[in-house]
Amino acid sequence: MKSLLLLCCLFGASQASAFSRTGHQQVCQAAYQLLSDDTQQQVDALLALKPGQSFADGCVWPDEARGEAAYRYTAPHHFINVARKAREVKARDCATVGCLLSAIQHHGNLLKKLPLNEPKRQSLLFFSHFIADLHQPLHVSYAADQGGNKTAVYFLKQPSNLHGVWDRALLTELGYEQNENLLTEKLAKVSAKEQQLWRQGNALSWANESLAQTINIYQHYRPGMLLDESAVKRDGPIAERRLQQAAVRLAALLEQQLKTNAR
Repeated sequence: MKSLLLLCCLFGASQASAFSRTGHQQVCQAAYQLLSDDTQQQVDALLALKPGQSFADGCVWPDEARGEAAYRYTAPHHFINVARKAREVKARDCATVGCLLSAIQHHGNLLKKLPLNEPKRQSLLFFSHFIADLHQPLHVSYAADQGGNKTAVYFLKQPSNLHGVWDRALLTELGYEQNENLLTEKLAKVSAKEQQLWRQGNALSWANESLAQTINIYQHYRPGMLLDESAVKRDGPIAERRLQQAAVRLAALLEQQLKTNAR
């Protein structure tokens, strides 16, 4: 019991950071490779406003920025909480301070209407980051345990929590920390037909996909449980598919949001 309490203290206060640095970098890098030449040029023009920062690295910035006073208001925009008994995400679940769904809509609109300037560059990074967040199941979760941050587990005998497992531990075990191009390589093996199916829907329907996974995750959860190799085999393919879907959908959305911009 003491060990469980210690784990909760260690991990409970941490802020969610969907798919970790590696996950965000790989989603944006893979999405960039899927863009048309024209849209790549528009992304490049925005990134050029801050020389030296790649799209992959820029997509991590929103997690870093929310610790700054000027961007602290964005902290609630990385997730959406639902009632514990909820089986569906609804627009009304969005808090008055904003949530993933409202933030995606807001920055998507800014990408469409803003000229080439710094606010638009930041919206590109926020939008891209939040699309990835939307696909990490525990970012569509419950307020009581901070999206799994307060759930104590052992992953391959190492202390962690459910959020940490889905953020980074699974991806590390699957080789994403070791190969920065792994998502791009795996997406190349996904058929065009399947990718087209993934492009269907919208942010709300994709949030509901994450909620369905969250419900399933909690059905397996027991305090202090050990997640072993069998858990990696069960959950790893799900985490990988969510990464792949995030990249494909982000690319499709950027094509839409940037195509009508003034040059």
